[in-house]
Amino acid sequence: MLSRLDAFLKKRLPSQVAAVSLIFVAAIAALDHATGYEMSFSIFYLVPIALATWYGGLHLGIFFSTVGAMAWLIMDKTAGHNYSQAIIPYWNAIVRFGFFIVSAILFIKVKSQLENEQRMARLDSLTGAMNGRAFKEETQAILSIAARYGRPTAMGYIDLDNFKSVNDTLGHAEGDHVIRTFASILSQSVRKTDLIGRMGGDEFAIFLPETTSSGAATMFENLRERLLKEAKERAWSIGFSIGVAVFRTAPSSVDEAVKLADALMYRVKKGGKNNILFEEFDLLDEAGQQPNGKRHQKPLGEPGRP
Repeated sequence: MLSRLDAFLKKRLPSQVAAVSLIFVAAIAALDHATGYEMSFSIFYLVPIALATWYGGLHLGIFFSTVGAMAWLIMDKTAGHNYSQAIIPYWNAIVRFGFFIVSAILFIKVKSQLENEQRMARLDSLTGAMNGRAFKEETQAILSIAARYGRPTAMGYIDLDNFKSVNDTLGHAEGDHVIRTFASILSQSVRKTDLIGRMGGDEFAIFLPETTSSGAATMFENLRERLLKEAKERAWSIGFSIGVAVFRTAPSSVDEAVKLADALMYRVKKGGKNNILFEEFDLLDEAGQQPNGKRHQKPLGEPGRP
């Protein structure tokens, strides 16, 4: 039930969240009034405040803290509770209001911390790129839409050649620096709509939605030039084996797209490394069989180390 409520409220506008919270306040206030002043319902007023804060933000939480304190005061006075001093119920209302405000602030801090932890769990700690799981999840969502409407996409898979030699000769700290520099160049070379994921130690995948063969070729050729230039300037004896699967009509499975691009990258490895291999595919069928449509291979540059 809680998961359904969470899914429901996540999709609602702040005004709709406010309406739901208001219903809760009215129901709690009515129950509070019906049971009289001898029974306390203070903790239940936190429910609409928590909902408003969590799904509508701190401002909405403060608003419902005020509404909750006022409702509690009204129900207390109409229930016939007599106090020794007339100011006491108003003092209590102020104290309750302060309690609700503190609770709303704590709710928003907990939510912020939770969201930050969830975000960090989806990122690679070294490079800041998405980890493999997050990359596949986000790519799958875009691929599903692209496949439905027959839109072109491209998947690139990149492996650093001779990266082990960097760790062996220059140390793991320098190896980490190489990976961070590599990831930084990747992020600077793609569009905001493109996705980058670190799939392994020195392997990265790049997904390009709404991209044809010519667009993918331009992007990856320019990327490879930037990578080789950086490696040469820093005297890093590494190369870049790149496989790029271009889909005239997007496949429905991200695993199949990654598999095809990865296979092309390994063919580059076997052919001498430090090169690019493009191949164009038609839509894969539902059984995941390799298509029989147009296939285009375009190796670029000379194999071997830079």
